[in-house]
Amino acid sequence: MEASDVDAQESHREPRTPPDSPAVAPVVAAKEEEISALREEVGHLKQAVRSHAAVDQAIGALAAISNIRPEQAWDVLTEVSQHTNVKLRVIAEQVVEWTCDGELSEEVRSALQASLARQEPCDPPQDAQDA
Repeated sequence: MEASDVDAQESHREPRTPPDSPAVAPVVAAKEEEISALREEVGHLKQAVRSHAAVDQAIGALAAISNIRPEQAWDVLTEVSQHTNVKLRVIAEQVVEWTCDGELSEEVRSALQASLARQEPCDPPQDAQDA
């Protein structure tokens, strides 16, 4: 390719905007805003995963300790959350901690006991009935 061909191709291209041009500032600001929004979304997703794990653990703990189905344990958690006006995630975290250290606030303990008392226990496993 000859130099004149390169010059002809260059003349058909749109001129490049220098990085310090005023036209670039809005684009950079928009990208920075998008990055900030994505970082915030990632933070929310991480929190949601942690909350979900705590709720799942609390459901499992209540189901095992109280001989109820997981669906019932979910109902218990939501009921306790509503009656105590404490977020479900916080109730779940407290229940998980309670299984380790036996500590639970009196308000949550009372609501938990009342809700569990209204649940029908699961049928014992067939092996337990045969024993």
